[in-house]
Amino acid sequence: MVTAKEIMHQHTFVPAGMPINEVAALMTEKKIGSVLIKTAKGLGILTERDINGKVVAKAKDPKKLKAEDVMTFPAKTIAPNTDIYQICAIFTENRFRRLPVVDNGEVLGVLTTRDVVKQFVPPLIRETYHFQDFRF
Repeated sequence: MVTAKEIMHQHTFVPAGMPINEVAALMTEKKIGSVLIKTAKGLGILTERDINGKVVAKAKDPKKLKAEDVMTFPAKTIAPNTDIYQICAIFTENRFRRLPVVDNGEVLGVLTTRDVVKQFVPPLIRETYHFQDFRF
């Protein structure tokens, strides 16, 4: 059975006080959809959805808001040995697209729906539909 540890990817941390416009620029530069924030209270996650819904849609100034003002807290996390079917259930039930992978309080990586899709779309399907160049 495939587990989170096997398919997760590298995570990116930003300081809690980083302005949202700088976070968005970093996410754009790194082509990532989320960043993690460590605070004294625990782990938070800041996603594209958070920025769109809590800043852009409400016409707030991204230079005045900080990562900790907009992040989802506490972040729902999964253990590295969580199997792919449990992960799919968590994504579906909670409408999440990203989950930090944590072991004994240490962040090991981030798992996304894209990481899961890569496991379910066999190479033959990609070739059949000419998705070789498609970014999964």
